[in-house]
Amino acid sequence: MVGAKIGWKLVQAAFTIVVGLAASKAVSTAWKLGSGGKPPKDGQGEYLEVMTWAAASAAAAAAARLFAERRAAAYYLRSTGHAPPGYVQDSVAGRLIRGTDTGLVKKED
Repeated sequence: MVGAKIGWKLVQAAFTIVVGLAASKAVSTAWKLGSGGKPPKDGQGEYLEVMTWAAASAAAAAAARLFAERRAAAYYLRSTGHAPPGYVQDSVAGRLIRGTDTGLVKKED
């Protein structure tokens, strides 16, 4: 079970890094095309510009993370034949669902 968790974390990290870099580049390029200038750096710029950049980059990061996690889970399922740790496969729809076990409650054996 420990090996499965480590393998899942590695797959998840690889997908997240690749998709995160692509999302970062995409939002920077969209900003340059939309505003005609570089994105604000280190909070320099007008308040509205900095807040808009923060919202756009945070939205892109959240969407990228969700996309990467779902793609990684699907890849893991195809590769190993079972759902990754923390996921269960929906018997009706056949898709992966994040498990509801948070690990905070001790289970009785």
